[in-house]
Amino acid sequence: MLLKQGDLFWGMNIDFVKKVTDQTEHISYKEGEKLFKVGDPASFFYILLKGSVTMERGRGRWYTAKHAGELFGWSALIHRDDFAASAVADMDSEVLKIERDPFLELLESSPPDKAQLYEKLARMLGNQLLDVYMNTAS
Repeated sequence: MLLKQGDLFWGMNIDFVKKVTDQTEHISYKEGEKLFKVGDPASFFYILLKGSVTMERGRGRWYTAKHAGELFGWSALIHRDDFAASAVADMDSEVLKIERDPFLELLESSPPDKAQLYEKLARMLGNQLLDVYMNTAS
């Protein structure tokens, strides 16, 4: 499955994107199914294809990935050993699951793509933080 042009990998070298695509696993989750939980090893990150996945900790739901191409489970990309939140499918959902270590090795071989990915990740995290703030501020 080739990654969509409108996602995190938009504008990156096509050979890099093809190599990333070869590393992905397409998985479907049923509503209520956990993708990972707090404390699980952060060995993978995910890209939402369809559906909705909420990040939660304890009883608190703090962010919902609901846009195709949205990345979550980003603890893996910031070199955390474990996930700081749990992820639960809010509805039947489809994701791409990408293993951290082979992906990071691939990134090291392509500095321009690495810079672009982390710039997009920073923008995405900023948008998530703003979304969380706007939904919790009264």
